Amino acid sequence: MRLGPRRTALIEAAFEHPHVTIDFAGFAGETLRDAIAEVLDLVRAGRMAPETIAVRLLISDMSVPMALPALVATGGDDPAVRKRQERITRRSTDGIIDQVEELGDLGLVKSATVEARMHSIAPTFKLYLLNGREAFFGYYSVVKREVTIGGNPVEIFDPMGKDVTLFHYAADDDEGSHGTQFVESSKVWFDAVWNSVARECRP
Repeated sequence: MRLGPRRTALIEAAFEHPHVTIDFAGFAGETLRDAIAEVLDLVRAGRMAPETIAVRLLISDMSVPMALPALVATGGDDPAVRKRQERITRRSTDGIIDQVEELGDLGLVKSATVEARMHSIAPTFKLYLLNGREAFFGYYSVVKREVTIGGNPVEIFDPMGKDVTLFHYAADDDEGSHGTQFVESSKVWFDAVWNSVARECRP
């Protein structure tokens, strides 16, 4: 399914539960930042009232050499390309942290936490795990496009995720169902990376 604007509706549905958990694995978290902003506005307005919110972000570390994004001219890693993406990732991550933690600071929820960790795996897919019961999974499209770096136009191969098709899986009472198996396998994968090669985001 192509979610686009529906991402906000999916996040909103997750916030109907008293204890909200969101585990996100992906490139920069821009789409999550934008989607969650609208839902958090509903909490501020008193239209939604979860008791706790816990978000974990698992994102690619652009401070180390990586296969993507890549410079078209060489087809490989480039520090300037990564530096550009590192700034984008930092803005998204900081935006999510600030928005979520503000709800706790204002006393609108009992607990509001965001943990962010980075790893050296190139971004090829995005994964949302909502309340441990639903998974949304999609592959990034690798797109050739022109960006501005240091005031100059530069062509890069860029993983694009804004309009990717996300596949939906939901856990149910049947341990053998496709949805349950995918959600559980995704949770195992997320925790394995989180607890092994991932490291805390540097301030």
